[in-house]
Amino acid sequence: MQNESDKENTASAMVSKEAELQASSETKLTPGELQKSSGTNSDSENEQIPANNRNLPATEPMPHLQNYADKDVHHFTNSNLKKRPSLSQLHSDSVIHLDNIIDHKQEVPHLDGKQTKKAQQKLGWIEGVLIRSSLSVFGVIFYLRLTWIGAQAGIALGSIIIVLSSLIGLLTALSLSALCTNGRVQSGGVYYIVSRTLGPEFGGSIGIIFCLANVTATAITITGFAETVVSLMGRFHTQLVDGEIMDIRIIGWITGCVLLMIVFTGVNFEAKAQIVLMVVLVASVLNYYIGTFIPVSEEQMARGVTGYDRNTLKSNFFPDWRGEDFFSILAIYFPAVAGFMAGANISGDLKHPESAIPKGTLWSMLITGGIYLSVVWVTGSTVLRDASGSIEDLRDGTLTDCAANFTCQYGTQNSYEVLELEGAWGPLVTAGIFAASLSSALGAMISGPKLFQAVAKDKLFPKIEFFAEGHGRNKEPRRAIVLLFVISMAVIGIGRINVIAPIISNFFMATYALINYACFDASFAKAPGFRPSFTFYNKWMSLIGALICFGFMFLINWWAALITTAFAIMLYVYLLRRKPDVNWGSSLEANSYLSALRRMLKLQFTRDHIKTYRPQILLLCGSPVRRPELIDFVSNITKNSSLLICGHVILGSPSEKVLEVVDRYNKHMIVWLKSRRIYGFYSPVIAPNLSEGAHYLLQTAGMSYLKPNILFLGYKNNWIESNAKEISEYFQLIHYAFDYDKALIILRLPKGFDISSLLNQETVNDSISDNVTVQGAHNVRCKYIRSDGSSIIVSPLRMTASMDSVFTDTVSINFGAYDNPRFHDSRLDINSEKGIIDGNPSFDLNDSEYIMHDRPYNSMRTNINDSEVDSSIDAASIRDLNFEILTSNTHEALKGRKKSTIISKVMKGDKWKKTLAGGQQLNVFKNRIKKAVIDVWWLCDDGGLTILIPHLLTLERSYLEEAKLRVFTVATDAEKFEEQKKELSNLLDSFRIDVKDVTVIPDISQQPKESTINEFNQLISKFKVADRNSSQLEEELLAVATDNAELSMLKYKTYQTLRIREELLENSKNANLVVITLPVPRRNGVSAALYLSWLEMLSRDLPPTLLIRGNQKAVLTCEN
Repeated sequence: MQNESDKENTASAMVSKEAELQASSETKLTPGELQKSSGTNSDSENEQIPANNRNLPATEPMPHLQNYADKDVHHFTNSNLKKRPSLSQLHSDSVIHLDNIIDHKQEVPHLDGKQTKKAQQKLGWIEGVLIRSSLSVFGVIFYLRLTWIGAQAGIALGSIIIVLSSLIGLLTALSLSALCTNGRVQSGGVYYIVSRTLGPEFGGSIGIIFCLANVTATAITITGFAETVVSLMGRFHTQLVDGEIMDIRIIGWITGCVLLMIVFTGVNFEAKAQIVLMVVLVASVLNYYIGTFIPVSEEQMARGVTGYDRNTLKSNFFPDWRGEDFFSILAIYFPAVAGFMAGANISGDLKHPESAIPKGTLWSMLITGGIYLSVVWVTGSTVLRDASGSIEDLRDGTLTDCAANFTCQYGTQNSYEVLELEGAWGPLVTAGIFAASLSSALGAMISGPKLFQAVAKDKLFPKIEFFAEGHGRNKEPRRAIVLLFVISMAVIGIGRINVIAPIISNFFMATYALINYACFDASFAKAPGFRPSFTFYNKWMSLIGALICFGFMFLINWWAALITTAFAIMLYVYLLRRKPDVNWGSSLEANSYLSALRRMLKLQFTRDHIKTYRPQILLLCGSPVRRPELIDFVSNITKNSSLLICGHVILGSPSEKVLEVVDRYNKHMIVWLKSRRIYGFYSPVIAPNLSEGAHYLLQTAGMSYLKPNILFLGYKNNWIESNAKEISEYFQLIHYAFDYDKALIILRLPKGFDISSLLNQETVNDSISDNVTVQGAHNVRCKYIRSDGSSIIVSPLRMTASMDSVFTDTVSINFGAYDNPRFHDSRLDINSEKGIIDGNPSFDLNDSEYIMHDRPYNSMRTNINDSEVDSSIDAASIRDLNFEILTSNTHEALKGRKKSTIISKVMKGDKWKKTLAGGQQLNVFKNRIKKAVIDVWWLCDDGGLTILIPHLLTLERSYLEEAKLRVFTVATDAEKFEEQKKELSNLLDSFRIDVKDVTVIPDISQQPKESTINEFNQLISKFKVADRNSSQLEEELLAVATDNAELSMLKYKTYQTLRIREELLENSKNANLVVITLPVPRRNGVSAALYLSWLEMLSRDLPPTLLIRGNQKAVLTCEN
């Protein structure tokens, strides 16, 4: 009767027991006891969870491969394993049932919901690597060109060519083995290894080049096969067309079609075929060696075979070049060595590629290299270079006389069929030629498409994902096979092995150079993540191997090397500019970190000097999303040659939820700054108020020598309407700059910086239909859900009219299917009468927890309410930041564009004009102004910063590039203002600053106009009190307010400021930028209201105005 109650008690007891086990350090239980304690016995039914253990989580999961592998490429059959909890889950003050954290996404997919897919068949190291690589090495070069190479280069240099090529291959194989054993290797072989080590730019380049290398490898092996068939047909006086190149082409094309059908059956059938061909090849090689020990027949002797003979060895020991040289022979031979990569290229089909590739590759190289070297010595000891083939010449002793007029038909210099001639049974050697040619061609026809399929899957190049689709359980790349087959058939049309071989040599040399460099770079970066289990490598040997390969490319064939290099660079630059959306943790990134760290450590010992001064700016911009103009302006000063830190004080407490949202917002701002081409850093701090946050930034921003020396602020245009606390905080920022010995710059724009008025518009009227789309993205529906359950469709541009009013209810945004990989790349456009803007992210604005997948803004959902946030300030900050992630990408929507008929229906009259003007305002500091004028009012010596900043704004990549500088100053002595003007001109000349005009104001001490004084009195009247020192005033108002005593004491300074204002209005009203030396407020010497009134009078009714004050240290020098 109490089954349900018993179950509940049992569940409570299970949690209690596990909590007690984790909490107690004194009690030790055996596995049996642990299992018993979590059982459902009656003793545990009535146990209660101790009060101090109620928040303890269940037992944490043990380490498992499932939590460390790439979930995109690994699929595990055990879907009930616990997923590793996040730190926030472990650290949370609420109960987290970790036993229920299971990653259901890793379940094996089912077919029709009933049957699981058959597992992909994998190959071992022998059939997958050793046999495949050996067969690729034993190709047409071995059977049809090796003896000729020995004849041209002689035994000595021929051995050097083989050893040198094998050494290059060995160095590359060692590097490849190190890279292969540094984690799991997926499908893609060499491309996968290089791309995951050096990054997508190098990886994509080498992937395409190696695909071409496999295409030409397919062509050269099929051409060798066709050449042998044509030779056999010639013995029987048979031909198709001409008995030469045309017959080779036709037979090659037919052979390619047959091999294509074999490849289409799949890699497993091809692997079985390779084993059969391997048996034939081994028998063929053994047949050759046996034949060299059989007594030589008279016919063989007539064709140059002497058997093992010392004189033959001597005559063949040194080179006998006939139209070739060392490097041309090396170019023809090297494709033979290139075959050792065949096993690595099908890494996705290997059971354990990290162990199979090193073992199979190295054994393959050892075996094949030894056989190649022995064949050169055996043929050099048993066969003459020239022989007529006539038995009469043999008997007359004139067998080699034909060499004088180059009419010999036999011998190693003239015949490519020496191995067949020496074999015990000639047809078996011919069968070996067929086996080697076909096996090498099959290997290349499998490797190339597999590699290209991997490139297509990564989507590094546009429109090639069509070739990524696989067929069957082994995901055979049939589309890629067809594409590369067509290209190889075109190469077969060349019809000459000696012409194709140098082309393939360059491709393989380039590939090997990058493999060696990848190993060197990964090792040199000293990244903790580079831990190969194969330790028999050396980074310096890898570097030497890379340099040798690159050098040999040009020595073998300089024009082909130039083409290959240019093609690789073109692909690299393209990928560098395209910036593929991948994150592979490349060694280039590790090296960037290491280089930056070393330089930073070195920089801390750099001493300050005037000649090396750079303006390093800490910009207190608040949310960059809402003040893009301010950031754009400062970027015109720093460009990419000086430090820029965008400081953002986020009001709140460093709670878990706030920290989570700030971290996400930080990552988004990095992308946002990059999208606007701002070369700077975003630095958020969480603080209870603006003043304290500014303190944090001024103390902690920067590192080593890269620390800000300038504090940059936006002018507070609305300070007159602000409350005393806000005015005091802003005034304190000015004091902080000078307290920390920083220069200070304040920029004022006539309309201010904050574009919230453009982003925060009213919600769309209920009558407006709902269809606004983004080009290139799926539909997004944004709904404002009221507390009464009703809802209206809202534009994200208009959702934040007031954070206090809009977010009083729950706001949720429901998005459609995700497609566009980068939300910040979306261009917003209004193309119908709707009130919805499409984008990519999907989240509720009240949320601080996103569930994210492979894309930055792919899939998000909300799980929290305001009650879960520490305070209302924290809640507001979370909402602001979450919403700004969405609205930060809507700036493009505000840019000026043609007004369509539909838009005119939605945004009529002044509303459209306002938005259009707002779009133009967004980019006011990005568009260059021609024939611009900068007026500099250098009113006192601040160290030269007042003149340096305008000069930097006239340089290239500034919106005021090539602007003309006009310098104004005030006369210290009215009678000597001409002399002062000349001195200032000479000073500017000595600074090498080009100034168009210098003006000295002689009568600055005169009393201002009555209208100007009245304007000031009206401005300051709001902040006047009877007595600033009255105890009845609040503390905040005390720091802001002014009185008659202060105004009287600072009357001269006020009048001087008003006179300068009059001169500014008279001389600089039409300038594009006005720069004024900022007066320094003495701490406790001037009230906030009076000081800000000075600044207001200096900058009101002017073009964009820059108020600058250096820290009284020289930033300019006349010295060399």
